[in-house]
Amino acid sequence: MEALRDAIVNSAHQLYASLPAHGKPVVRSNGTPEWTILSTISLVDCSNPSTESIIPISLGTGVKCLPYTKLSKYGDTLHDCHAEILARRGLMRWLLYQAQLYTRSRSCSDEEGTDETVYLELVNGRFRLKGNLQLWLYISMLPCGDASTFYTSSHQSVEEASQWKEADSRSINQADIHISRGRNGYTALSTLRTKPGRPDSIPSISMSCSDKIASWSILGIQGGLLSNIFEPIYLDGIIVGGLDTPSSVNEVEWREKIKREMERSIWGRLESIKDHIPDPYVLHRPAVHFSSNSFEHSKSTLAKTPTVDSLETSPSPLSISHLPFMPASTTRKGVKPEIIADGGALGHPWKKGKLIKEKGRSRICKLALLGEYERVIANLDPDQNYDLVKSQKTFYDYKHNHASKYQLVKSILRGIPKQGNTLKGLESFDEILSTGIADIPGSSLEYPAPIPPFKGWLVAGKPFESFTASGIIP
Repeated sequence: MEALRDAIVNSAHQLYASLPAHGKPVVRSNGTPEWTILSTISLVDCSNPSTESIIPISLGTGVKCLPYTKLSKYGDTLHDCHAEILARRGLMRWLLYQAQLYTRSRSCSDEEGTDETVYLELVNGRFRLKGNLQLWLYISMLPCGDASTFYTSSHQSVEEASQWKEADSRSINQADIHISRGRNGYTALSTLRTKPGRPDSIPSISMSCSDKIASWSILGIQGGLLSNIFEPIYLDGIIVGGLDTPSSVNEVEWREKIKREMERSIWGRLESIKDHIPDPYVLHRPAVHFSSNSFEHSKSTLAKTPTVDSLETSPSPLSISHLPFMPASTTRKGVKPEIIADGGALGHPWKKGKLIKEKGRSRICKLALLGEYERVIANLDPDQNYDLVKSQKTFYDYKHNHASKYQLVKSILRGIPKQGNTLKGLESFDEILSTGIADIPGSSLEYPAPIPPFKGWLVAGKPFESFTASGIIP
């Protein structure tokens, strides 16, 4: 297993190293070096255990997230640009790409078939990965939120901790909503958190990476839109790098403690509902591993670099999304990575009330994914496509199929979105919802179910998903 772990990490670092320098962290004019986080999702073919094949599917870098004031109603903007979230969105694009390869190969003769490998199979109307295939997530440091709370509290400076303690004193009562902003109350465990940001910044409604990864342990990593045509797809393993051991503790014991914290965060918090989840959904428990192979642009690597002076390091304002499976625009240049700033491709920032032009939109934004999704269902059932085009179904219509098991499981996990106080700074933003106790009429499950472990999850709501694949809001 150590060999597989190291091979996955090495392949991630090699893919990153192969990308152009543009978009990567730099040393600023004042001498301040930038850092970022790297994440990849890799496909592992275990058909032959002695020679496991590793294929990096999606790469993301980044530490930025837009505030709620920059939410777009067109699905054209990437709100959360943390590395592991970009990598996951890239995986969704790969699944749709693979589904198109499958339908193309099914409709073509052997002579006309594609040269690309199809890793999916269609069973009872839904796609799934073929047997002996696994998905592994690599992150160059612990995910923000609950999984890194103990680690952060052990490494945080007195000055940093005091900033969040002061913010705690200004927060609303969290007892009823089970959610904290960033590192507010950073010593509390098993708490839903939004993306950190600075204590004085405009709040984001994006939940922490720890919370999102944990939700994938039950809902699957394919998401709500793709759940209509895919079985739930779960991560088989998670590899984390960038761990520093405090000088006063034993390294082996420390890593074991952090591993238990990761496991508690990404699936242990959800044990209370595991017996209430309908098939084919389950509480999946991905293996957790740590890597000592350092990422060149990580914060911890920079801190150990002799050439870095006493100036503080700074997070890079840019993010990268790279999809190596995408067809190259030119044979010579290969697949170009996307450089993302302010929610769109570099040079095409978010603008309130305006749809970003196609060349300025990321290929992993909701609007782009919706277009690819409709292409897949058009190939699966051409007759159905005619009706869908006429009806102009929205992203929300597809995703929120209230008869689906996915939506049922999501309600058990989070509860039902409702109006009410959510987070300090959002009180006047009426379109933001917060989930409450699950109340599911007509459910065949035995109730009362446990209190949703992720009660309080912030939801942008229907107004931000009511767009068609052509970018129209009906």
